[in-house]
This record gives sequence, structure tokens and C-alpha cells, in this order.
Amino acid sequence: MSPLGLSPSPTGVALAPQQATEEQGSLEATEEQPLFDSSAAESSLVGRQTDVVSQVVKWCRSRHADPLPPEAVPGTIDRERSLLSALGGVSRALAERVGYLPGQRDLPAEVEAWLKAAPEPPSHLIEELIDSFSGPSDPLALVYERIVSGPRRRRLGTFFTPAPVLDYMKGILDSRLPAPPRSIADPGAGVGAFTTSALSWWKDTSVYAVDVNLVTLGLLATRPDIGKEAACNLHVRQEDFLSWLGSSWLALRGPRLILGNPPYTRHQQLTREQKTLAQQSAGDISPDLRAGLSTYFLAAGLKALQPQDSLCLLLPVNWLEADYAKSVRKYLWNITKRRVELHLFPNHLEVFPGAQVAAMVVFVGPACPEAQPMAVYQVAGHAADGFTASRGALVDRNGPPPPAFTIPTFSQRSAKPETRQLTVPLAQLVSIRRGVATGANRFFLRTAAEKDQLPEGVCVQAVSRLRDLPAHSLGVAEHDKLGNDGVRCWLLYLAEQHTESPMVKKLLQEGEAQKIHERHLCKIRSPWYALEKIVTPDLLIGPMGKDRFRIVINDVGAIPTNTLYGLRLRDSSDTESIRRLAQWMSSEQGQDALRTVARQHGDGLLKLEPGPLGTVPVPAKVLNGHAPRAEDH
Repeated sequence: MSPLGLSPSPTGVALAPQQATEEQGSLEATEEQPLFDSSAAESSLVGRQTDVVSQVVKWCRSRHADPLPPEAVPGTIDRERSLLSALGGVSRALAERVGYLPGQRDLPAEVEAWLKAAPEPPSHLIEELIDSFSGPSDPLALVYERIVSGPRRRRLGTFFTPAPVLDYMKGILDSRLPAPPRSIADPGAGVGAFTTSALSWWKDTSVYAVDVNLVTLGLLATRPDIGKEAACNLHVRQEDFLSWLGSSWLALRGPRLILGNPPYTRHQQLTREQKTLAQQSAGDISPDLRAGLSTYFLAAGLKALQPQDSLCLLLPVNWLEADYAKSVRKYLWNITKRRVELHLFPNHLEVFPGAQVAAMVVFVGPACPEAQPMAVYQVAGHAADGFTASRGALVDRNGPPPPAFTIPTFSQRSAKPETRQLTVPLAQLVSIRRGVATGANRFFLRTAAEKDQLPEGVCVQAVSRLRDLPAHSLGVAEHDKLGNDGVRCWLLYLAEQHTESPMVKKLLQEGEAQKIHERHLCKIRSPWYALEKIVTPDLLIGPMGKDRFRIVINDVGAIPTNTLYGLRLRDSSDTESIRRLAQWMSSEQGQDALRTVARQHGDGLLKLEPGPLGTVPVPAKVLNGHAPRAEDH
């Protein structure tokens, strides 16, 4: 039985969210309906669509148009903005072909100017592009992806949503919304995957496509596959979504729905001013300054919901575990009169073809008179074949929220009280801290030969990675072998008296000649070579891994660098407890507990953070001398 009573579906069976019903913490399975069947005809469509996209990009390149201004599409380079400028002609021609003439629709002024200023493409190219809309992918999204490179799309967080993901989310909405929404907001609308879908799903619903990117908005506004009738319900807004939400959301007809795929812009790509404004839009549930833009969109969207409103967003998974989103998770945990659903795509599933982005869907329903459950679903499938909810369960939202919204964490929370009483949080047994951050490992970590050229006591035994160690302990012999193998395993740990040595003076001069002292961590130290002194840890742990986390007993007393975590028993004289704890953490039971609190990355990598690591429940029997051995599992 899997966590929370989640029973895997039998072979050939899957769960569709709109059909599934929860019962005693599990879901009743229904027969899987394939979303589409691959065929030779489809392969032919793919080939024709790819060819048309190439022709469109080639034509844009041949125009040598003046680039759009940098602020029009932030993060792009001149060459890309030149092609995007010419693309306005394609967009205008599409509009004219289906009868949407510039000036006849309510378009932002900058979008109108982009359409009018661009060159005119040949009619046969437009005919072929219109025909390509019958293909399996959105040709406008493909054109944009061909023009703007992946790394430069990150500035605006532009990822285009595949149709099977839209189908999956439609299933959620069909089963959970009590009535069709009268107004929908699509945050960071892009070329309109969610907008066009919503216009086709609900014929009488007004859809507001909000984005700062004038090119994707222009492509959306002039799409030939929307149709004149549906176009009457389309409202294109070239604005920052967070600002628009505060000024326009409440004026829309209700019930309202926030539906879309917000920009996946990382926090490093946001200015301090942008972060501050984003925090203000979310009020008291705002994430901290390390949050990406999509988490701010989620928080602000939750804050804006009125009792009859709902939200359904496709998001990266990071916020489910990250410290920066604790306030958002707490808010979702406490709104017990609204149904909350988390649909978790496994890391190995390719939600966005060609992009390593781990994704999930969060649904928040309208307010109800009675308390509503939080439902957690695991998703199965593939972008090429469609997605289904393969298993799920209800979560009791009593008490404080768990440290992370993951299935293993919810499972740990649901353990019987007597089981929980027989465990102790790891942080009560050990202090946990990262190793020394040198700022220049190549300089501060020395080989054994380099260490031998320096005075006694200038270097101390160190370790920066565990994969070089064949055993579960690092003793004198193991450390000597590292040195003999040429590994940099001696740390330059200088005290003031050491600098009087001619050899040390020469070494520091060499470092300054290499501008080591100007590196960030070095220049904020005084003097720049004075590393932080830390207490020698009893255990070493590698915080990243795909299947297992390496645990090593630090018998030699090596100082770890910040690529490792050090654990020091609060009663460090109890050497037997150190060994028992190491055995348990290396066992399958211990590894499962570590994986439970680890943060998942898009490439399948797991990462431990010191805070969640401290919450790992260690069985009391480990302290009493009954730790399982790693080799027993």
C-alpha cells in the first residue's frame, strides 16, 4: 500500500479526475480512455506543420526588419526582436484573412502599432499557415519558440502548454465547478492555449488574456482558429497581471475563474522593485523575495478570490516544498470551506516537451457552507498520449499545516499517534549545518603535495565530495588515499600567526594576483583568507541525489565544504549513538525518511535542505541500540 492509502491502479486502468470519487482515502478506478491515437496521418501533419513553421521563420529572417524595442519583449536580443517585428506582418495577414481588421477590435495600442508597421507576407504562406492549425501542435507557439531561444524565453517565463494538459485540467473543472464561469482571467496568456480553450469550452464566458508581451498578445488576438463569434468574448490586455488583478478583477461578472499557466520566471530574473510590488499584490499571504513569479501569481490570485470564484493553475512544483512559499501553503491549508486539489506530475513525466520543468496543477474551488477536503492526486501519462489521475486521497486539514505539500509528507502526518510518539525529530539529536563556504575552492582546497610545502598546521583535513569514498566512514586511511589520488582534501585554515611564514605570504600573493580576494565571499571577509571556523561534525551527508543520500561517519574529523552538510550529535561523546544513527540513515527506512523531506527538481534530482532535514523522524529504538543496518535492506 502506498502513502495515504494510495493504491496504484491495476494495469490498463487509470483515473480521470472528472470521474473519480474519493472513498476512505483512496480513489475508485475507472477505465482509461486514450486521448488520441498515433497514426501515419498524424505523422504527415507533423511534418507539414514543421515545414510551414520553418517557412514562416525563414520569411521573417529575410525581411531584416528594425528590431522591436527591448522593453517590448524583455530578455530577447536584437536579432530575435527583428524577426518578431516582421512576425507582426504574419499576424496582421492572419487577421485580415478571417476578417479581423486592425482598428476594428479592442486591441492595445502597442499591438495595433506592431500589426500596422510590419511587412506583408506572401498569401500562399498565410494559406499554408492557416491550414497548419489542424496539426497536433499550435503553429504560432512553434514559430515563437523557433525565433526566441529557450534561455531568453525564461525572462518572461514563457512555456507553451500542450493540449493533453489542457484536456486534463478541463476534466478537473468539469467535475468541480458548480456552474460555468462568466469571466475568466488567463495570467501570462502567451499565444493563448488556455484562452482559446476557454473560449471553446464556455460559449457565453468572457475571457481576459493578460500579458506584458505584445508579440504573443498580438498573435493571440489575430488567431484564425478562434472564430468571429468567440472573438466577441475575447478581451486582450497588455498589462502586468498583478496590477490588472488589483484594478480590474472585481469589476468582472461572477462567478470568476483564474485559469492558466503563469510565467515561470525565476526570482533571480526579477528586480527588487518587481518583487516588492508582487509582494504587495498578495498582501499577508505573500511569499518571500526568493519566490519566482508564478508563486506571486498564485498568492495574488488566492487573495483576489471572492466566495463564488475559483482558481486552476499549472505551476512548477517548487512552491510545494520551498520555505519561501510557507505562507501560501498555510493559507491553502486554512481555507477549509474551499475544496483544494493538488495534482502532482511525477518528475520523469515530460509535461513540457523539451523542457525539464516539474509541474503540478492546483485547483481551488468556490466557498461552500461546509468544510471541504484537500485532495491529492498523482498523475500518470505523457504529453504525447495524455494524462490521467492514477491515484489519489483526501487529506485531513486539522491542526497546523505540514512542512511541505508532498505525498510522503502527508503520509508521515497521517501516521498513527502511537507511531509518532516513538520517533524523535533529527534536529533534537543533532545540530545540522552546511560546511565551510570558501568562495574559491580551487585556492583554499590543496592537494597533499601542496599541503606538504606549507608549514605544519596551516592546512586541516577536509572533504568536498563523498563519491570518492568507497566506505561508510572517513578515517585516516581513507583520507590518506584521497591525498594519494590527488584529490584536493586539505583546507587552508589560516590563523594570523601563519601569515608570517614566507611560504604562506607567497601563497597569498599568488591568490591576490589571481584576484581571489575580489571574489564575493572573499571580499566580505576580513581578512579575505580567514575562513569561518566550524565545529567538526560527526556525520557527513551529501544533500543531493536521485535515489540515495550518502551518509559517512567522520572519524578523521575532516572539515566539509558547503557542498556537504555536517551533523554533530548533541552528545558527541556517545560514539555508539553516532554509529547507530549513521546505520539507520543509510538503511532503506532512513533513506525513505530522507526522501520524504527532500525537494524534487525537474531532472529527477532530490535535494535536502537543513530545515526539512531536521524534521526527519528518527525511531526511538535507534537511540536504544536497535538501528537497522544498511546491508540488511
